[in-house]
Amino acid sequence: MMSMVEIFSSFGEGEPVRSLAFSPDGAVLAAAGGSTEDFAIPVWEAANGRPIGTLGGHTGIVWDLAFSPDGQMLASVSSDGTAQVRDWRNGDILKTLNFPGEVVSVRFSPDGQRLAVGGVDEALMQTAAVWIFSVDSWEPLIKIPERVNIGALAYSPDGRLLVGGGASRDVQVWRTSDGTSIFTLSHAHPIVDVAISPDSSTAATATCAYAVDDECTEGGVWVWNLSTGRLIVRLGDFPDVVEGVAFSVDGSSLIAASRGGVLRVYATSDYQPVFKATPPGGNGMMVLSPDGVLLATGGANGRVYLWKVAYRP
Repeated sequence: MMSMVEIFSSFGEGEPVRSLAFSPDGAVLAAAGGSTEDFAIPVWEAANGRPIGTLGGHTGIVWDLAFSPDGQMLASVSSDGTAQVRDWRNGDILKTLNFPGEVVSVRFSPDGQRLAVGGVDEALMQTAAVWIFSVDSWEPLIKIPERVNIGALAYSPDGRLLVGGGASRDVQVWRTSDGTSIFTLSHAHPIVDVAISPDSSTAATATCAYAVDDECTEGGVWVWNLSTGRLIVRLGDFPDVVEGVAFSVDGSSLIAASRGGVLRVYATSDYQPVFKATPPGGNGMMVLSPDGVLLATGGANGRVYLWKVAYRP
């Protein structure tokens, strides 16, 4: 059980942080962001926050990042209508994939054989899609149509499911073999992030619980059973929309971070809160390192915070 998280380092300043990604070995942390001019991707040593360098190539806001499971490649998606796959160590762009409109989410499959990209189709905000490519050839394999932009994507650890959603307020659970939707998980408000438990049984979606005049007055996390498509529990009482969710490596804890700067840890045995922190800067973007030892958060002020995670039996 995760007992507490504690900030031990912070770095970076400037453009808003929109996504964070750890390398599979947990040694490297990359950030996506930008809003006006700086669209480079900063990369740091996770242990101490020392800058490794920045990766250029995009000409618009970078919305999301993902390392390949073997740690060799970093994929990024942008409002410039491209996904770029690069050798992050030397900055070489290995492949640029072009899309009709902005693309906002990207994930490698657990076996590293596929890359899923979510975004706008036909340059219309009302039309969206998830495109799935073969990593070997970069040939398109499956295109899954959706209604509105897809800002949240996650593969189940067993590789059998792809879960995605966003502005449509629906989250689809797709079979990875053929792109068929098995379940639609309906929400009251748009979805910002999605996480799947290590045993692939449960999905957690980051959202707004209640809004007044399009202003989120309470953020929430909705937890779903992926074998039935049924809602297990709604977790609320966040001051603003929840922007980040993650399960601990052993599946015993669920972590959620809201834009308002509240971070909570829940026990997945009963979904009771076991820890709360109020990080500075209203950090909602969040990622847990693959070994579960570090948590990185970031937000509108451009600063990234590194937390040490403590466990107790």
